[in-house]
Amino acid sequence: MIDSVNNDKIKFYKKLREKKYILENGKFIVEGEHLVMEAYKAGLLLEVIHTNNYQSNFDVSSVLVSEKVIKSFSLLKSVPSVMGVVRLVINKEIKGEKIVLLDNVQDPGNVGTIIRSALAFNVSTVIMSEDSVSLYNDKMIRSSEGTIFNMNVVRMNLMDAINEIKKRGIKVYYADMDGDIDLDEARINEYALVLGSEGAGVSDYIKTISDSSINIPMNNLCESLNVSVCGGIIMYKFR
Repeated sequence: MIDSVNNDKIKFYKKLREKKYILENGKFIVEGEHLVMEAYKAGLLLEVIHTNNYQSNFDVSSVLVSEKVIKSFSLLKSVPSVMGVVRLVINKEIKGEKIVLLDNVQDPGNVGTIIRSALAFNVSTVIMSEDSVSLYNDKMIRSSEGTIFNMNVVRMNLMDAINEIKKRGIKVYYADMDGDIDLDEARINEYALVLGSEGAGVSDYIKTISDSSINIPMNNLCESLNVSVCGGIIMYKFR
């Protein structure tokens, strides 16, 4: 059992919380049994870190640590008894005919929820703009409930992405409260849907190159919807 927070292996785990070291080593940390299991099922789990309170049955390298040690690099208030070291996958190919693009969406909880909904409603690719939240943000991964391990998530310039999507003959829509297309009337199978940032919405330049916009009919007393709720409703309709 490792009982020292100054152990070299523990120092390395702590470094895997930083972008520089995540990219250099191609791996990152996830916390809790559910995320560890989801990473394992996706074939991405490299190593298990656990305390005596957890019996590890994964056929990967296992490291036993004390509660004091695991607490030293946990980001959670309720420290888990198991963590995993997961292989970082950097996807570059836009796949499928149902695509969601995130335009500067910063809140990790929103992004994680959108990815979860995307998997549930048959989206093939989620494209994140280069200024959106980090792909290995701990809160984002937890909000996705591990679905990120099974979704083709690509980070790239949205202008380049939209140009590629249009060459395939797929129309690009963006969500807007005053959108041209009423969601109740929409009959769309293949699509690329742009969801905008929490504060500013979809960028003006994205609007000018999109084919159309979609609005969600709702009670006039409600001014707007959270981006992840909005995305989930539209993805469900077009599933």
